[in-house]
Amino acid sequence: MSEQQATTSARALLSLLGVAVCTSASGCIAHPEVSGKVIIRREGEELVLDTGSNGTRVVDASGEVAGGCIVRNQSELSVTVQKEGAAFSFFDLMDQTGLPHVSAEIDGKLYQGACEIIVQEQRGDPYEADVTAGPCDIIRNFDGSKARLVTTTFHVSDCSGAD
Repeated sequence: MSEQQATTSARALLSLLGVAVCTSASGCIAHPEVSGKVIIRREGEELVLDTGSNGTRVVDASGEVAGGCIVRNQSELSVTVQKEGAAFSFFDLMDQTGLPHVSAEIDGKLYQGACEIIVQEQRGDPYEADVTAGPCDIIRNFDGSKARLVTTTFHVSDCSGAD
């Protein structure tokens, strides 16, 4: 998969996560709540993607930062945050059993890496958690340029479920 295809796929996932799902039988599923902050260091520069108020503001449809989360099989969690027009514009982490990894788009280029992700379920609810990752190295696809994921801290709730 090319870098452009990977970026397009990641953005499509974000769009799917941001839409409320409604059915006549069950009503609407709440929009996932995501708040947090990601810090990446690249070539001596610190890049920050923040949902607002130092990572405490929950993203919503009217804000400049979009976000979403999904829980698969009540054990795998994905969290995505995007801010259009920023140098550091996209971040996704996937706590997938045996394959935890992160992706970041910086200056239109995709960086990826295998990073330890810690998910602390809240109140026994698999759809609400505090999620942290880092520090770890992430690599730009195709040329091997490195950046450092310094820290990631998210609080998510009402994550969509998928089996």
